[in-house]
Amino acid sequence: MAHETTISLIYISNRYGGLDILKANILRQQFFDYEIVFVDGLYNERKDEVAEYFKHHKIIHLPEPEMGEGYVHKLARCWNVAFKACSGKLLISLQDYIYIPPDAFNKFLYYYRSFNPQALYSGVGHQYAKPGVDKIKNPKGLISVFEKEYTKKPENLVWTDPRVRGTDLRMGEPIEWEANWCAIPRSIIYELGGMDEEYDKHGFGYDNTNIAERAKMLGYPTFIDQSNECFGFRHDDWWPNKLKNSQTYADKYHFEIINKMKNGLVSPILKYLS
Repeated sequence: MAHETTISLIYISNRYGGLDILKANILRQQFFDYEIVFVDGLYNERKDEVAEYFKHHKIIHLPEPEMGEGYVHKLARCWNVAFKACSGKLLISLQDYIYIPPDAFNKFLYYYRSFNPQALYSGVGHQYAKPGVDKIKNPKGLISVFEKEYTKKPENLVWTDPRVRGTDLRMGEPIEWEANWCAIPRSIIYELGGMDEEYDKHGFGYDNTNIAERAKMLGYPTFIDQSNECFGFRHDDWWPNKLKNSQTYADKYHFEIINKMKNGLVSPILKYLS
């Protein structure tokens, strides 16, 4: 019987650089039975370089999917492409430009096994300003952006994780499943049927809360591990996000769909992974 990978690390990016940070993250882990599933908006530009850079790792490098007319975003579709490619029992999502602690994989895996595996898990984190133009090496470099690897938190805090903190795992509201740094059992995401690709027609965000709301409807709680703390660089400090212009439109769609779900008018089960 073929070996089943324990952890699939999902990494979705359409930005230059950042892969030094990803590699530093996985090299400092104390758990080794994982694969990287990388859905890449710059696949054609850097596929050979990525293959060479991660040649000692199990990596599934995939191009960003094509979208039909009327779509302004690709993130939900990228998530579903990644979910289909994963072979791990536990799927961990790590956004680009985020640092994680050395025992991060082990912490998520511990709770996965403790809850057997009927829950969603999230770490906590903050955002910091970019390190400054003097620290940038080759802004359009395909692999490296930084002159050196940052191993401590930057100084300029620009956003604090608003979720309530405690001393242990805390059952919370669905927003506590934060897609920047979180984990979900593969069995749950397949039961849910994937990410709602309708969000790609409406612009910006809410992929995490949509998953958490659907999971909650099926009886799966969300938890925060207060000790599994990451830190990252604010995205808009690097490249302007044109989708911010459609934020109001996205807000309206999101709250409409969540209210319908709470009123039983929308099924929590999708068909994207069927």
